[in-house]
Amino acid sequence: MKLIRKLRRAVLRQDPSFCDMHEDAHAREAAQEYLGHIRRHLRARFGDKRLDILDAGCQAGRLLTPLAEDGHRLIGVDTSGFALRRAAHHAKERGVPVRLHRGNIARLRRWVGPASLDAVICAEVLYLHRDHEALLALLVQSLKPGGLVCVSHRPAAFYAAAALERGDEALAAQMCERAEGPSPDGDYHNWQTEPQLRALYERCGCSVLSCDAVDRQERAVALRDVREARVAALLRPYQPDGSRLRIPAYLLVIAQRASWASAHAPRGPEFATGEPHA
Repeated sequence: MKLIRKLRRAVLRQDPSFCDMHEDAHAREAAQEYLGHIRRHLRARFGDKRLDILDAGCQAGRLLTPLAEDGHRLIGVDTSGFALRRAAHHAKERGVPVRLHRGNIARLRRWVGPASLDAVICAEVLYLHRDHEALLALLVQSLKPGGLVCVSHRPAAFYAAAALERGDEALAAQMCERAEGPSPDGDYHNWQTEPQLRALYERCGCSVLSCDAVDRQERAVALRDVREARVAALLRPYQPDGSRLRIPAYLLVIAQRASWASAHAPRGPEFATGEPHA
C-alpha cells in the first residue's frame, strides 16, 4: 500500500489521505483569519514596500500564495515534497513566483541567511516540536532588526477544554500545571497562555504586538460543573456570557524583532550546520 501511495504521489500527484490546506474549506477559512491579521501588521510596519517573507512549514501554500499575490517575495520550506508540489501547482495557477525548498526548518540556514528577511510566518507547526523555543529563536534570527515574526501556538485552554469534553478533569488540571507533554490525544504537544507566550518572545529578543485568536471552536463544557478552580479560571474568558465555550484552536502571535538585540543562539549541531534533513 505504501508503494502504491508513493507511486500515485509521484506519477499522478494524487493522495486521498493528504489534506491540501489551500483547498480544504475549513483550512481556507482559518487562512483568511491569519491573513487578515498578518496583512494588517505588515501594512502598519512596512507600508506598501515589497517584502522578503519566509513561510516556514508552508504545506500547500495557503498563506504563501496569497502573500505572493500581494507582490511580496515568498520563500516556502516544508518537509513534504508532495505538499511542496501542491504549493508549486497553486502558485503557478495564480501566476506568482515563489521559492520552495524541502527540508526541516531546523536546517533553515541552507536557504535563508541570518538577518535577511522582513517577515517570517510559521502557522500550526511549532506546537508539535519539543525544541520549539530553539526553532522560534532560529526564525527570529532570520529577521532584519525590526522585522516581524507571525507564529501560531496552541492555547492552554484548547487542551483543557478537550480534556473536559472527555470527562477527564484531572487531565485538564494537568494542562494548567505544565506547558508541554502528552496532550489529550496522547502525542507530544506544547501549549501556552498569553502571558507565557509573551515571556517566550521576550526571551527570543522580540516584543509582542498582538496575540489574536484564530479558528474559534465550540466546546460542550459547562463551567458550572468544573470543580478545579484553576481550570475554571483558565476557561472563563472564553465563556463570558454563560453560553457554550468558544475556544480558539490557535493563538497567532505577531512580534517585532528588537533593533538593539538578537535572539539567543540555538545550541547543538542540528541547528548550527547546513546539513540536509534526513
